[in-house]
Amino acid sequence: MTIRTSWLSKSAMSLGVMCTLGLTATVFSPPSAAADLPIEPISLSKTTAPGDSNYAKDWNLGRLGVTAIEDASGHDKATFDAWKVLSTRMDFALNYHQPAVDASLRRYLENPATLKDAIPHAELYLPYITSRMMASDLPPELALLPFVESAYNPSAHSPNGASGLWQITPATANLLGLKRNQWYDGRNDIIRSTDAAIAYLGYLNRKFNGDWLLSLAAYNSGEGTVARAVSANHAHGKNADFWALNLPHQARSFVPKFLALARIFQDSDQVQNLDLASATEPPALQALLLPRQISLARAAQLADVDYELIKNLNTGLKRGITPPEGPHRLVLPDAAAERLLAAVAATQ
Repeated sequence: MTIRTSWLSKSAMSLGVMCTLGLTATVFSPPSAAADLPIEPISLSKTTAPGDSNYAKDWNLGRLGVTAIEDASGHDKATFDAWKVLSTRMDFALNYHQPAVDASLRRYLENPATLKDAIPHAELYLPYITSRMMASDLPPELALLPFVESAYNPSAHSPNGASGLWQITPATANLLGLKRNQWYDGRNDIIRSTDAAIAYLGYLNRKFNGDWLLSLAAYNSGEGTVARAVSANHAHGKNADFWALNLPHQARSFVPKFLALARIFQDSDQVQNLDLASATEPPALQALLLPRQISLARAAQLADVDYELIKNLNTGLKRGITPPEGPHRLVLPDAAAERLLAAVAATQ
């Protein structure tokens, strides 16, 4: 994701462009700094156990200084199935049948390993992201964007410095309020980065009057780039939808790739070819805020959970340990969270 500096430094020109386009002259208001945001509820699994209120009762978390999280996703996790949602409740992405989409679809089908290699990551993170999209009144198919951005790898880095599931650059991270330091990078935090991406996608969609293709192109190549292309077409009396714009090659390929993915996940036969049914169902998870610094290795030992799993759930921690000044926040499977809280209680 890129936000061009012109968007920040040429506001007067941008307002002029928006008036020409009939775009809404809204200003993006980034979320609060990551450290100030409330801990989000997390439910990455289709079947998540009851929320942390049970732990508060059982372990007297107030005494321990542990913040427990109630679920507020608005979905019944016993029945919520992200893959089914994506196959039956897409909002806009199936409405386009341009040759560029067909070409992208053929490339995916001719090289299935490209998508299959990303599925193990997606199975862990995509249910949570799909639920967050729906809770934010955004189309659920936007949860497919990390396939195109990062192959659903929260630790992915690009040559231009973008990082995380949503491929957020350092400049964009600053604008979106994602904290970064020697201990932590919010771009790699699945909860914080998803919140930032949702905020920015919603802003872009309002800016471009509900046109999701223009919004996605702007997400990829910059709001100013797309706005200027639309303005140029209007000035010459041309159609100004995505397909008619003179955009950078990356943006012109990014949107068809996304639309092709939507077709794949809407097709039950294609989904079956991805071997989702045979995959191990991800565990139900909880986000916990602990009273003191702890390493992932120590947490894995105390919680009796696989180290690689806990590392994959806490990719924002750059050194494998919570920052000395906090927050000491970890995401763990339900059962492991209960064991960790028991271990913390035993040391009080």
